[in-house]
Amino acid sequence: MSIKPNWYSALNKFLKDWKDKDFVEAALLTGSYAVGLQTKYSDVDVYIVLSDKVDWRERGNLVIDGVLIEYFANPVKQIRHYLEKEFKQNIRSTARIITIGKVLFDKTGITKELKREALEYMKKPFEKPDEVWVETAKYFLWDMLDSLKDAEERNDPSFSYLYHLTLNKALEIYSKFLCVEIPPTSKVYRLFTDEKFRKAYMFEEFPNKEFVKLFLSAMKSKELKNLELLIEHIFDKMGGFNINGWQLRTKTEV
Repeated sequence: MSIKPNWYSALNKFLKDWKDKDFVEAALLTGSYAVGLQTKYSDVDVYIVLSDKVDWRERGNLVIDGVLIEYFANPVKQIRHYLEKEFKQNIRSTARIITIGKVLFDKTGITKELKREALEYMKKPFEKPDEVWVETAKYFLWDMLDSLKDAEERNDPSFSYLYHLTLNKALEIYSKFLCVEIPPTSKVYRLFTDEKFRKAYMFEEFPNKEFVKLFLSAMKSKELKNLELLIEHIFDKMGGFNINGWQLRTKTEV
């Protein structure tokens, strides 16, 4: 008879306090344990589905037998709200959680319904940004780079901080331009370098391999010239950019 690992025992103890509550419909194991990529630093992620009768949501952490359980509890209507809200931001966090989640228990059959809806969001293409967004995004990126050059010139201690903010914004802007999901900051390196990791979490391969190469180079070197090459590449793919004569006229809002 096989022996269950310590985390599994801790998980069952945690679920005991939730399973019998009448406002709890289901629970999913998510995160690294759900896809089999946990490390010694991984916590056990649990997503609890609440009835729409409740008007609250909850998240928290609990250590049981030395195992850290991180949990999220949301009513069904809140989960659906997250699916729609995140999609508009080029994010699929909740959709991914539901899709890859392993059902721990389900008293009403709701997980089948939610998994179907979540998978639709995983496959649904993102909306293409309009011309105003594109031009504004390019200027914003140029302005960040310009501020970074100034910080380097002045030996500003905040240079490293500004460098990584600019690098992250470059990734966000170019991802939205390409209509792909914005990679989460904590996972971007592994998503760009580890195919097994990327597929386990159901991320598509980034469509521009040259961008990935330049991004990783800028991330590792922390040298301004490499970040400039990355941003120049983005400008080229987004139709070019020249600060001299740049202008944008839009309608007033009042």
